[in-house]
Amino acid sequence: MKLISDILNDLVNDQISLTVALNKTKVLATRIGNKRLLDWVNSELKGYANLNSVPEYRITHGTIIGDFNNGRQMVTNYPIPLPDLGEKMDDQIRQFRTVDSIYTLESFFKMPGREKLDSLVFPFSDGMRATLEDILRNSNGPYFQLISVGIKVPFHFATSVIAKVKDMLLEFMLEIEKEFGIESDIADLKNNNLKINYIMNNTITNNGDGNVVNTGSNSQITANINIIKGDKEALTKSLKENGVATEDISDLLMVIDTEKPNGNSFGEKVNNWMKKMLAKSIDGTWQVGIGAAGSLLAELIKAYYVG
Repeated sequence: MKLISDILNDLVNDQISLTVALNKTKVLATRIGNKRLLDWVNSELKGYANLNSVPEYRITHGTIIGDFNNGRQMVTNYPIPLPDLGEKMDDQIRQFRTVDSIYTLESFFKMPGREKLDSLVFPFSDGMRATLEDILRNSNGPYFQLISVGIKVPFHFATSVIAKVKDMLLEFMLEIEKEFGIESDIADLKNNNLKINYIMNNTITNNGDGNVVNTGSNSQITANINIIKGDKEALTKSLKENGVATEDISDLLMVIDTEKPNGNSFGEKVNNWMKKMLAKSIDGTWQVGIGAAGSLLAELIKAYYVG
């Protein structure tokens, strides 16, 4: 198909904006009726709806920087002397998530004086500034005044996001071409959206969702699991964070306490629920690769049973 060839040619040409290839991919996704691909492309073209929806490749950590008066002198454009807030809180404050479109990220490189910049500073809201000011007054005295504050991230973060999106889209398109051939047509692709979703799982969706990291053949998984034995609230939270639908979580909670694991095997009802979720992974309804899905569910449910 010429459209796929055009997208591939655009992706390997460093002189062409990534936005061009994404727009052509949007045309492809629309013509074949693939909502998952269209949703991802639209997010990259228009920007993500909120901070919680951004994938892992759009997340980094930076330095808290700003202007403040410590009661003795005015200090500008300087790292803020935050007290020890604990590892979790410190990580949250220093975490930066970009919802900006690829076009916006590319435009950073056209900024006046770009060659003199090695970082970008994104200001915090007034509410966040006031909160940090209260915290800092406890350790710096009542006269401490935080005038402005934001997070400074390396300029190359924008480059890394663009490069990641380009690499994933290129790999996806190459797999589509490999699977359906150079002469594939719209009708053929439209009739194989489940297979296209599976390819997307392995090339785009599971390259990072903020919670799960797949490696190799998608058979290994690393996930943050903080569940103590019998804690349904923590189990629910972990499942939601990994994209499991509310109704599917409710189905699991209804059966999980009606049976107990037998050695290394869960009960029949829980196993049937897992099979249903694996099926959703295959057809793309649940956006987690099948290899990662099995490991994720097993680890979360095991943690619920044994802590």
